[in-house]
Amino acid sequence: MASHPHPSIMREKFSLRGEMIHAFISYCASTEGPAGNGFGDLVAVRIRALSLESSEDDGNLRIPKHAWGIWPKFAKRPEPFRMDEAKVFLDHKCRMDGQSWVDSVVMGLQASMVFVPLLSWTEGDGGSLGELSRIGIDAFDRVDKLLLELIIATALREEPGAAVPVILPVLIGASRPAAEGGGFAPFPFYKL
Repeated sequence: MASHPHPSIMREKFSLRGEMIHAFISYCASTEGPAGNGFGDLVAVRIRALSLESSEDDGNLRIPKHAWGIWPKFAKRPEPFRMDEAKVFLDHKCRMDGQSWVDSVVMGLQASMVFVPLLSWTEGDGGSLGELSRIGIDAFDRVDKLLLELIIATALREEPGAAVPVILPVLIGASRPAAEGGGFAPFPFYKL
């Protein structure tokens, strides 16, 4: 018996000229989000900036005009906004007033070409993966939105005719102090 995807996760006919998101950034609010180091915002700004740069090698890495797409009506546009830049979705910036987080995420993922989860693990089992490793162990159990976004994106990717063709995780180690050159330490794979 053939499995049919739930209609709420099906993408309408996708078009590079229609409503679309080039990259959906997923992050843990307390680590890479506004309450943490703000790395999610920095990634979004950098993707938008890179999409407007030219390359010395071939003269142009910009998004071709036929692939600009239209900013989706279900989401707030970042300001300032240019039609020719990459459309990057961050839930805390793009969710419409009064819109539920679930609706915002599902519609954002349906319209996305690339899902980019920011996965961090820092000292003392901190970071997004450190928090995930403690689900069910901590006295206060909670719903992890990064994990839910990853589950939804994976489900969307696996359904025939559904959305999210690419999942591109970014692995992040601990932040380094400016005195040590800034940036991030290598990802601690040994903790996996």
